[in-house]
Amino acid sequence: MFKELVQYAARPALFAKGTANFWDDPHISKHLLAAHLNPYWDAASRRPATIAKTVEWLANYLPQQASILDLGCGPGLYAERLARLGHKVTGIDFSHRSIAYAKASAQDKGLSIDYVYKNYLEIDYHEQFDIVLLIYCDFGALVDAERDLLLRKVYAALKPGGLFIFDVFTDQFSGSIEERQSWEVVDEGFWAEGPHCVLSQSFHYPEQKVLLRQDTVLRDDGSHDVYRTYDHYYSELDLMALLNESGFGNHSFSYSVIGETNYASQEVVFIATSRQ
Repeated sequence: MFKELVQYAARPALFAKGTANFWDDPHISKHLLAAHLNPYWDAASRRPATIAKTVEWLANYLPQQASILDLGCGPGLYAERLARLGHKVTGIDFSHRSIAYAKASAQDKGLSIDYVYKNYLEIDYHEQFDIVLLIYCDFGALVDAERDLLLRKVYAALKPGGLFIFDVFTDQFSGSIEERQSWEVVDEGFWAEGPHCVLSQSFHYPEQKVLLRQDTVLRDDGSHDVYRTYDHYYSELDLMALLNESGFGNHSFSYSVIGETNYASQEVVFIATSRQ
């Protein structure tokens, strides 16, 4: 057993995959949805006041009755606000639970929003949207190959001149990074039902500008899973190079969109870039 624990605790290769997808896990997704909807957390989603401020900022870039693709839409917190402004919104998320909640909420409120359960890396649209959104630093959570694939998919989905709007952590994020390790033993918790142990770790890869958060869950029945979440931070020059390579242009950087949250506002930049 101790040999296995040492193996779990070792620093993994950069962008090594975990053993499970927590987005659609029946137990974990229940807690994720609760985090999305908690108005006092900047956890799975930002707080309602911050979301409202972000949508107000987005309005500067939106044509009237825009066709909008909201990637990683969660329970529809942005999509509903945008639909109320008269825009045509399609929301995509890889959580059955979040999509089910979003559909029910839209129906209850009389909003016409097209919600799709799908991995957004598998979208296949062609020149259908004025705007593609990817909010809450999801861009930085993608490994490099996934990020490059997504840029191609987004470019194809946008109408000529359409905008891709997303947010990422800046280089200032690196100043808050500490490599840590902690253990937790619980009867039941976020990661699993029943008694289990969680080894939580963070690993910094400064040359690649990546933070890995790793949670290894050891269950009472002897099974285990490793969940890995990456945060890639970027400079403006990094982003411009990536976007230029993918055919985007006219990049705009905004640093004061979200205000004060659990993350200092200067650590997050919103980027609007157009398909040429």
